[in-house]
Amino acid sequence: MHWLVRLRLAWRQITTTFPSRARLAARDALATALACAVAWLLAVRLWGHQHPTFALVSAVVCLAPGVPSHLKQARNLVIGCALGIVMGELMWQLPDTYPLVRMSVGMFFAILAGAVIGPTPVVPIQAGVSVALVLAMGPGTAGGTRLLDVLLGAAVGLLFSQVLFTSNPFKDIGRAASDFLLQIGNGLDRSLKACEARSGDAAEAALGRLQQAQESLAALRAAVAEAQVSKRWSLRGRLNAGRIAFVARRYDRHAVRAYAVALLLAESLSRAISHTNTAPPAAVTAYCQWLSDSCMALARESAVVVLNDDDPRAHMGPRPQSAAADASMPAPEWALVRDNAQQLEDALRALLGSRDA
Repeated sequence: MHWLVRLRLAWRQITTTFPSRARLAARDALATALACAVAWLLAVRLWGHQHPTFALVSAVVCLAPGVPSHLKQARNLVIGCALGIVMGELMWQLPDTYPLVRMSVGMFFAILAGAVIGPTPVVPIQAGVSVALVLAMGPGTAGGTRLLDVLLGAAVGLLFSQVLFTSNPFKDIGRAASDFLLQIGNGLDRSLKACEARSGDAAEAALGRLQQAQESLAALRAAVAEAQVSKRWSLRGRLNAGRIAFVARRYDRHAVRAYAVALLLAESLSRAISHTNTAPPAAVTAYCQWLSDSCMALARESAVVVLNDDDPRAHMGPRPQSAAADASMPAPEWALVRDNAQQLEDALRALLGSRDA
């Protein structure tokens, strides 16, 4: 039975997490495919290279999905590839008696130099890959020719990332926020159902399900970070720098808060059901169910990301009257649940921008 539960949880994670990841990476994947074709054709026509592998690799690395700054990625790529090409050319001067030893020595010094010079891991990685490609492709092509391919591939990658295929930071944050809110809403709904069934095990399982929202939170924070970088390094970002700063600042402050309070609420529900062995009071159930339904409703709204006062607002709606009317709790555990629910409501309203100037 345990393996069936694990298989079911794994399948739910796949069906909820993978589609959101695919949507976020689809634009970069398309841009990468087109940039590779353009870089290859330009290298063939401009330089007359029959197999411009380095131009292709450079375009792929520059436009890789999930990279915060494609401009910085291109810069580090050129540094790493230049180190690798130089080291590879030096290795060709050594005797060919033991080619594997020559490959290992070149890889060692290229990665070491890349780690010392480069500010990010992509520099030593590309230095090592470039050494391997230079030694595998043979000495027929000069190092300067390979460097031309690298520069061409990086230039094409920057053209696609900064001009042609610049992402819309507002849509990226909105999609990531919708996935995040949907995960929280589903997790709270499962916790409430476990409490109504008075099942401590089901409540613990629901808490584990809610913890999976950490991946959606990471995707949301990555979208916020990419939006902040786009203010400086992309054409669309420069044109919308003020609005990007406004919404990115709010989501960067309040997304982690909402996730942490949601975990506290689910944990307090699990603890209350195990300590009291009673169903939650009607007021607590109504309040938490309203929070869960609000999260799932907000996840379906296009106005989750509120930019200015003139934009349509994403509303949570009025709190249930039963939650506001019942000021007494029969047990301190349920009082803690109600307090955590209030904290989650405040965090969600702050995330939506209803309490920000």
